[in-house]
Order: sequence, then C-alpha cells, then structure tokens
Amino acid sequence: MNRIYRFGQAAAIAISACLAPMAAYAQTAAMDYPNRPVKIIVPFAAGGGTDLVARLLSVKLSDRLGQRVIVDNKPGGGGSLATEAAVRSSSDGYTLLFHTGTLAIDPSFKKNLPYDVRKDLIPISLVVSGPFFLVASPALPAKTVGELIAYAKANPKKLNFGSPGIGSSVHLAGELFKSMADIDIVHVPYKGASPALAGLMANDIQIMFDLISTSKPLADTGKIKLLGVAKTSRSADMPNLPTIAESGLPGYESSVWMGLLAPAGTPREVIQKIAGAVKVIMESADVKAQMRIQGLDAVGSSPEEFSKWLSTDIDRYAKVIRDAKIEAE
Repeated sequence: MNRIYRFGQAAAIAISACLAPMAAYAQTAAMDYPNRPVKIIVPFAAGGGTDLVARLLSVKLSDRLGQRVIVDNKPGGGGSLATEAAVRSSSDGYTLLFHTGTLAIDPSFKKNLPYDVRKDLIPISLVVSGPFFLVASPALPAKTVGELIAYAKANPKKLNFGSPGIGSSVHLAGELFKSMADIDIVHVPYKGASPALAGLMANDIQIMFDLISTSKPLADTGKIKLLGVAKTSRSADMPNLPTIAESGLPGYESSVWMGLLAPAGTPREVIQKIAGAVKVIMESADVKAQMRIQGLDAVGSSPEEFSKWLSTDIDRYAKVIRDAKIEAE
C-alpha cells in the first residue's frame, strides 16, 4: 500500500509540474496578446448592417489592443461558411467570428452542420442588440397589438406576415408571435427586408417585424404604422409606443443581436482580454450614439453573459422551429 501511495504522490507531483508551465504559458500568451494582426470573420457581404458594426468594432479594437484588427467578409451558406472557417482556425485568439442571431437559429434549422455551435465556439461578448418592432400596413383595421390579435382570431388565415426569408430571425419573430397569440396567420417569405417592406406598404402582407432604423422613417410618412416594440420595456427613443408584452401578449420578446466569438480552445486569458476591450469600447458615448442611429443598443457583455444569452436563444428558436415545423428549402 505504501508503495502505491508513494507512486500516487509521485504521479501527482509530475502532473502538477507539467501543468504549471502550461498555466504560465497561457498567462504569458495573454499578456503578450496580440503581437500580430487579428482577423474578424464576418458571415455577410461588405456594406450591410452587420459589416458596418463589425468594422466600427475592428477600428476601436485596433486602438485598444495596439494591433491591426482586420475584417474578413465570408458570405455564403447563410453564415455557415464563415462559421466553419472560424471553427477550423487556430485557437490562439488571432481569428475571431462576428455573428448575429442566425447563429442561434442554425442548429435547429440547418441539417448536418459541420460544427456544433455550443461546443466549437467560445462566446466572447454580446456586442449589440436591438428589439424588433411590430409594424403593419396602414390598411389594417387594427391600431394596437390587442386589436390585431382579436382581428386575427376573428379572421383566421386572412392576414399575411412577411419576412426576408424562411428561417430568418424576422420569420421566427413572427412565428413566435403567432404561437404565443394563438392566431392563424400566413407567412410570406421575400428575398430581403426591402422587398418585404414594399409588400407591407402595398398591403400584400399586413404585418411584419422590423428594426426601428428602417421602419420609423416609413411610419413618420404614413407608409406603415408601428404597433409595438418586442422588448420587456419601452424604447427610450419612442416612450409612447407600448411593448407587445403590455399590449396583450405577456412575455413576448424578440430582438436582433450581434456578438463576438472565438474557436473552442482559445485561452481563457485571451478571451477575457478581448471581452474587457469590447466592454470599454461599447461603453463609450460616441459608439453608443452611432449604434442608436442604427436602432441598436451597445452592450459589451462578459463571456459568461453572452454564453447564457446564446444558449437561451438556441433553445428558444429550437422550440419555435419544431412547433411551426419550419424546414430549410
């Protein structure tokens, strides 16, 4: 027994001796990080809303980290090509992924993904989020969310709701609304948000969800009307517009978000260093002002907060997709 005990002690000492240099190396790597340019992969084409936020973040991160931070646009596969490229990159903090809520939809919507969002990526920070707004055609008789629900119940299958495409976050916001309100309305997918809004103005569809940056100018000119905001509290920019939750659908909430992630295995010290830099950036007054113009709130969360957010969204979307029997075309 003494021999076994002595062997166990020796093994423990040996393991500790191996782990100590590894821990020291991780700390040194974090202190030295970054010592060369960092690449942020963006899953959509240059010039879009996601790209604009990513480029603003990259400029600010370059200043904070003291190294160039480069945006690499990899559109295709609805975001999955960029995600796979990030997952297959070295876990050293020099390749990051800037993604949207689509990342939480994909696990349930797309079959045979070559990666596992929860296992193959480490959330760094939720960068921005913004609530969807429920908007309607001026021809719709309903003037409030409560009236809309009552009208839909009295006229099953008579109302159409639009989206930029099947499986988009806007589509799922509508399906969640449909499910929670227990109404029978018909989904009409378009090839983008602009065509969907055009359909709304023409009364081809009667309702849809949209960001305030594009819907408010149309509402101000009477081309569409705003019915409610999909968040737990009223929007600071539009305090007179009720939330959907307080207007007849308690608990309803839906938003667009963008966040920064890294390949699994990236040292925790590096993750924390990037997250700390993002938090400082998103707390600055000029960045907050620029995000407000796009209808977004600057966040800058901790890795733990973003991980919880992402996991909750994955579960929420999985239920919506399963209940509505949504399948990719």
